[in-house]
Amino acid sequence: MFKGIKINSVTAREFLFFLLLTTIVAALIKLSKTYSTQYEVTLSITEVPIDRTVQVIVPEIIKIQAEGSGFTLFTSALDSPEIAISYEQLQRVSNREFTFNTNENQEIIKNAIDRELSILAMTPSQITVTIDSVASKKVPVISKASLIYKTGYGGRNKMIINPDSVTVVGPSSLLANIEAIPTEQKEITNINTDLSDNVLLSLDKLPEELRVSHKSIMLHQEIAKFTEGKITVPITVLNDPKKRVKILPKTAEIIYLVELENFESITPSDFLVTCDYATANNSDAYLTLTIAREPKGVKSVRLINKQVKFIIVN
Repeated sequence: MFKGIKINSVTAREFLFFLLLTTIVAALIKLSKTYSTQYEVTLSITEVPIDRTVQVIVPEIIKIQAEGSGFTLFTSALDSPEIAISYEQLQRVSNREFTFNTNENQEIIKNAIDRELSILAMTPSQITVTIDSVASKKVPVISKASLIYKTGYGGRNKMIINPDSVTVVGPSSLLANIEAIPTEQKEITNINTDLSDNVLLSLDKLPEELRVSHKSIMLHQEIAKFTEGKITVPITVLNDPKKRVKILPKTAEIIYLVELENFESITPSDFLVTCDYATANNSDAYLTLTIAREPKGVKSVRLINKQVKFIIVN
């Protein structure tokens, strides 16, 4: 019986190590050599004005003959090159026709594939791009945000929407139905300091053919601390040239909110409460009260009693 041949484990490991090392060295030598290859690069146009749209790119693919080391070609082969050309980099031929010269813009193309490659040839030498104008419409933005203030606080002035309008572009038939663009529903709570908040526009229901100049807007609201005031104001009777109308009571009580710092400056003369005798009804002995004037800076103004009794005297 033959005994099995014994292989020293150390010798086997050394053999495998040198085999692997030889393979790696051979691969590195091959990768360090210079090779040539061909790329097909897709062209796209970016930063196109919103009122224009790319119709045709002829051709859309640039064929490039390039050479470089095996290392460079191997890493470049892992990508799908695409050249993004800015609208401003195109040469205008007419109002809708533009060109892009590949030979004059080799650096842009080289950066898109690999800076280490040398470009030998490119076809075609010129790309033609057709960019048409589209219809546009400027529409207001409507805020759907809900502002909930902390007790005792409120908005000082009208809320500012920036921008307060956006441009929508697309087919005229679709633009005709667009009157405004709303924001998304958003609830902002416990507000007691000046507010600046980004709110997305609600664009999900717009037709795909339409584009909008903005995707979001900023809401700005100045916040102040408010207190409630109550004041008694004389009532003025309108359309009573002979002064025959007598009312009871002759004053009206108004409740309002005002900034705490302005509370002491509010006086009865800042308000004007009226009733109009021309609206009198023979079957009714009351006239409706109206707040005809109120001072700037007050809000939530209301009358405690909205009617006044009247009689006619000779």
